[in-house]
Amino acid sequence: MHEEIYNFFYYVEDNEIIQLGYAKHLIAGTDDDKSNHLKSSVDTDSKKAVKLSPPKKYFNQSGKFTLQHFMALSRQGKVLEVFEGILSKLGASKNPLCCTTAIVNGQPEIDISTSLGPLYLSKHQGHPKLGGGVMSDYLEDYMKPEGFDMPALIHDDYFEAIKLLFNKGHYVSCMKLLASSIDTISFLEYGDVHGNFIKWLNNYSNLASIEITPSQLWELRNSILHMSNLDSRKVLQGKEKRISFCVAKSGFVPEADFENSYFNLIDLINVIANGLSNWISSFNESPDKFTVFIERYDRILSDARHAVLEN
Repeated sequence: MHEEIYNFFYYVEDNEIIQLGYAKHLIAGTDDDKSNHLKSSVDTDSKKAVKLSPPKKYFNQSGKFTLQHFMALSRQGKVLEVFEGILSKLGASKNPLCCTTAIVNGQPEIDISTSLGPLYLSKHQGHPKLGGGVMSDYLEDYMKPEGFDMPALIHDDYFEAIKLLFNKGHYVSCMKLLASSIDTISFLEYGDVHGNFIKWLNNYSNLASIEITPSQLWELRNSILHMSNLDSRKVLQGKEKRISFCVAKSGFVPEADFENSYFNLIDLINVIANGLSNWISSFNESPDKFTVFIERYDRILSDARHAVLEN
């Protein structure tokens, strides 16, 4: 029985997908025969393919559909969604037999052969582009039958160490790691843009409950991370109030002294934890955010995930 099968292409220049393309074939045979036919036709099909512009919904704020964003879709098994308009135009079946190939600077580039399901990197250990060693894939590790367990991921990658430092009495290091974790979460939400730290706190946390402001915490973050003191430039210039933390029973804060106003460290940890809960809930309201999350989290370092090299 003859079947219409498809070669799909995404044309990449400088890490930007500038065009999509397709070529179709009507052939008979087994699925293996058809797949092999598509693979053998990639070079010629890529040159004669019908080309279209990518869907604008995948463009970032700079008006680009990046290769990194495409890979984040691939990681979720959503590659065919990119070609949804083409499939609809062709009247294709719901699950067509197809092959998807990157055309980089005019040449087919095939790094791996994989299904159209979720791309878990653990299945491709040792690939030159992944580096040496064996490393788990957070996307696979935290994917549960009911969905992705983001609370567990954030706990394991950040709050586990924060709690460990607090319980061991390393309070300055604990405060540093807490501030750094807000940096990371703000990047995951907004990207590497000016003011993301304060914006995240304003949108998701309630620092007013411990009587400090996002801008005050930002200045403390600047000074404690870079110099292990309380003297950021704005504090020294008198443009922002100096704050510091105390370690005490939740709810207790000492009176302000000549130089400092105080907040309770354990209360700040709880406020940020509640903010993270609010942030994670926002993914239910805007599911498309998860693709951007993967795009950015794929670049995040973790104590829990490291490549094990064989001797």
